[in-house]
Amino acid sequence: MTASNVAIHLHGASLRHGQVRALDAVSLRIEQGERVAIIGPSGAGKSSLLHLMATAIQPSGGRLELLGEQPWALSARARQRLRARVGLVHQAPPLPPRQRVVTAVLAGRLGQWGVMRGLLNLLYPGDVPGVRQVLAELGLADKLFVQCGQLSGGQLQRVGIARARANSGL
Repeated sequence: MTASNVAIHLHGASLRHGQVRALDAVSLRIEQGERVAIIGPSGAGKSSLLHLMATAIQPSGGRLELLGEQPWALSARARQRLRARVGLVHQAPPLPPRQRVVTAVLAGRLGQWGVMRGLLNLLYPGDVPGVRQVLAELGLADKLFVQCGQLSGGQLQRVGIARARANSGL
């Protein structure tokens, strides 16, 4: 296996939230395409670990390598481009109840778009056929223009998956 196959590599990563130690010297290597389950009791640091690996938070110690890059050594813009290559699907995705599914999915591309294009897509969603296709693969083709507040928890999770896929161009 070569270093180019490594998706995520943590080297003694630690994380503190104030006085609380959420992660303590975690070392972990995940290969591209590998499936990993993170299991533990409430408060064990699972969400903190996921947020750290997705570059949502910076480790307070140690180092993170993501897709061969050290995110916190990059400029904010380069780090944003790196984040756009990573999908994180929340157990309960933060989707506004009045937002239509099509715009919720396309919001996955906001990191790649400028402000004007993002606002335009809220009013006039682009790539509706692409969104429809991804939703069909997830069993949600009929929910394209439904408001997120009308969906079940499982349906919301699948919208979150579609949104993460939008990062890579659907």
